[in-house]
Order: sequence, then structure tokens, then C-alpha cells
Amino acid sequence: MIFVEYISYAMVPALILVIVVAATKKKVSTYDSFVEGAQEGFEAILKIFPSMLAVVLAINLFKISGCMDLFIKLLSPIFSAINVPGELVPIGVMRSISGGGALAVLTDILQTHGPDTPIGLIASTIMGSSDTTLYVLAIYTASIGITNTKFALFVGLLCDLIAFLVATMLFA
Repeated sequence: MIFVEYISYAMVPALILVIVVAATKKKVSTYDSFVEGAQEGFEAILKIFPSMLAVVLAINLFKISGCMDLFIKLLSPIFSAINVPGELVPIGVMRSISGGGALAVLTDILQTHGPDTPIGLIASTIMGSSDTTLYVLAIYTASIGITNTKFALFVGLLCDLIAFLVATMLFA
């Protein structure tokens, strides 16, 4: 096991060395290429920052205003009708909106119910099989300039719902 640990520590420096050697062999200035790449990365950050700020602001307003709690209360009867535990509704809703918020909900679920309980297993599966659809859609479309997302939001949220329902069916 120690051998594998040493290999994992050596991988990043070895990769950097391979890149520098290959660039030198092809007579490419590694420093200039690095600076150019850093500049392009900074430009990408500047391009997506307004969208990222808008999404974070909207998510926080949704949670702070109480709309999130109201939305969960409205969905709870629907999910209880199909035998989905009410404790899972918050993570199902939050996961599509905010990764950090969903992680907080997951932590609470695991502390309350335990990781090896059906609710803990379902919540963990939801967390691993769904995505922060609204955040990803806003950032990726803004970074490449797409303004008409057509059915991307619908399909993304549908996939999150399917992940939620399949997780509950697997462990319930």
C-alpha cells in the first residue's frame, strides 16, 4: 500500500516533467504557453462570473425567502403518495439547485438517520446520481454564449427526478 501512495505523490510532478520535456522537444516555450493559458482561464472566469453570481444570488433568495420550504411542503404529499419518505424531499429538491445546500441536507440526514439506513442510502445515492442542474446549465451556457437552451432545463430536471425515484425504489 505504501508503494501505491508513493506513486500517487509522484504522478503530478512526473506529468509536469513529461509536459516540459515534450514541449522542449517540440521547441515550444513552456513559460509563454503557461502564461497564455492562465490568461485564457482568467478571461473565461470573467465571462462566466455574472452568470455564476446571478445563480448564487437566486439560490440564496429562494432559500432565505422561505420559497424552498413552501416548495418542499407542496411536494411532500405527492411523494408520500408514492411511498417516498418525507425526509428525502429536501435533498431531492436541493440537489438540482445547489451542491453545497444538498451536501448540508445530506449531512443532516446522515447524522439523523445514519449512513447505513435506507434513508441514508437513498440520500447518498441521490447525491451521487444527480447533478446541480440549474447551476451547471447557467454556467456552461454562459461560458460558451448559448442564450436559447431549448429543452436542456427540462431534460436536466427530468434526469434528476428519475435519479431520485430510482434511488428510492432501489432501497425502499
